[in-house]
Amino acid sequence: MMPGMQEFSIVGGGDPSVVLLPGWATDGRIFEGVLPGVAAVTTGPLRPEGFAARLAAFLDRAAPGPVTIVGWSLGGFLAAVFAREYPERVRRLVLVGIRRAYPEGEVAAISRSLSTVPGGCLSGFYARCFYPSQIPAYRRFRGRLQEAYLREMDVGALREGLAYLAGARLSGGTLPPCPVAIVHGQDDVIAPIAEAEGVARECGNATFHPLPGAAHAAFLAEGFRGVAADG
Repeated sequence: MMPGMQEFSIVGGGDPSVVLLPGWATDGRIFEGVLPGVAAVTTGPLRPEGFAARLAAFLDRAAPGPVTIVGWSLGGFLAAVFAREYPERVRRLVLVGIRRAYPEGEVAAISRSLSTVPGGCLSGFYARCFYPSQIPAYRRFRGRLQEAYLREMDVGALREGLAYLAGARLSGGTLPPCPVAIVHGQDDVIAPIAEAEGVARECGNATFHPLPGAAHAAFLAEGFRGVAADG
């Protein structure tokens, strides 16, 4: 994150009822407008090491009761860890664009690309988050956030996120006991939908919500708000 930027912040008025955890190479700004009228905790670019403890300390000060955690991609792994370690803090878990694990070769290829052509690496990754079916949302992202992300993203945070993804694992058995909604774009080219559906099937307290016409950034697609607000 940028020097002096706070890791956690609250958007909306009142006590936060939701925590929004972004994916790799993004931050809380990616969720702007997703849950209008909801007071939510958002973050800067995710730094996985020690993240659960830092979030718990922030919620101790900011949220009087259990919250819903919405985690997208990298944020989904961290959301599941937080809910397991601090179950009293979590009312419900919403996981978006998750997969069981990222193949070692895929993570290594991104890391090499980040070293050689960082701007091209990130631009290509952002495009894949929206392609092939969320093109209007991609155009809005390019016009509103992409330039800032390319300018501001800290390479150290990006590498920390990739190192975490190289070893992160998710299955029905690793999900917490709270209610879990797993949301996935049917056109996701980054995280195969079959993996997310399999995780949901393994977990007795999870529901699976495929979104037609959605890609990896499924939280920006029609239908997501209804799932996230349910319960």
